[in-house]
Amino acid sequence: MITIAIFFGLFGLIVYSKESADAARNALRVCATSVIPSLFPFFVLSKLLLSGGFHFPFPNRFAARFFGVSGACASAFCVSILGGYPAGASAAADLYRSGAITKQDAERSLCFCNNSGPAFFLSFIGGTVLHSTRLGFVLYLIHVISAALCGRVFAGQGSFMLQIRRLAVSEQARNKRLSEAVSESCASLLQISGLIVFYSVMVAMAEEIGLFRLLSKIPNLPATEAKAILCGVFELSVGILRSAESRFAFVLCAFIMGWGGFCVHAQAKAIWQNAGLQPRHYYRSKLLHGFISALFALCYRFPSAYSVSLSAGIFLLCVFFPSFSKKWGRNLQRNTL
Repeated sequence: MITIAIFFGLFGLIVYSKESADAARNALRVCATSVIPSLFPFFVLSKLLLSGGFHFPFPNRFAARFFGVSGACASAFCVSILGGYPAGASAAADLYRSGAITKQDAERSLCFCNNSGPAFFLSFIGGTVLHSTRLGFVLYLIHVISAALCGRVFAGQGSFMLQIRRLAVSEQARNKRLSEAVSESCASLLQISGLIVFYSVMVAMAEEIGLFRLLSKIPNLPATEAKAILCGVFELSVGILRSAESRFAFVLCAFIMGWGGFCVHAQAKAIWQNAGLQPRHYYRSKLLHGFISALFALCYRFPSAYSVSLSAGIFLLCVFFPSFSKKWGRNLQRNTL
């Protein structure tokens, strides 16, 4: 099946060579004007800080109790909501390599530490798509709250200890120089840019082939929203631009940014695989992130008694989910004995 898809991709590159080249140029322009300028400083500084044993001091106890992981993982979460995709995943992998957190901590933190930063919400979504910086900021707050709730649901599962762990940072990691941080950041950004170009070209070919036109022929299916979601499933920036044509753009942007897209997941996967990590609940967590963000966005943009009640119920369920899960586990074990 994969071989057939590769042959179809090669055939599409030959038939639609001009469209593919245009998509690649546009993707490279996005990388040069948005992705690299926003991510590169965060990559370098976070590597220098985290490798030197620095951790954000205040959220540590909160991370230990709320997420069920080492308090040092709060640093990765802070980097993720400030630096954007995939700076948080890179920070979690760096913490694991330096010995600041265990492998189990790192894999659990990846479920909630790969998020988008405020720059993308305020400039691209707020300024370009929604034409309102205020809506972009609200969308960013929804994104952060939903990420924390996903961390509560997935990272807190099991009977894992909640206290703050303080592991010694290896001397080699502590002595990391600026040149090493820059070279590692350049290698990561080169890989990220390549993935963005690849997925942008694939989405452009799918549009030229007529895959998106088939959606408009399905009865009772909102074609504009379906196209935006389908594009966003693979590459978030294309999906965000598509959502601008819909009256539900705010809700669609919330879902797409929460989910992240396979392009972002491929970037994060390349980072965690190089560190020898394999988070089990990552994809389910990102899908839940998208649905919770969309629900909160719907409640904010189109408030009603039903949407407010449902949002409040989901919020409380996520917050108390570890307690429910632990209680259900004990009851199930008692019934099977």
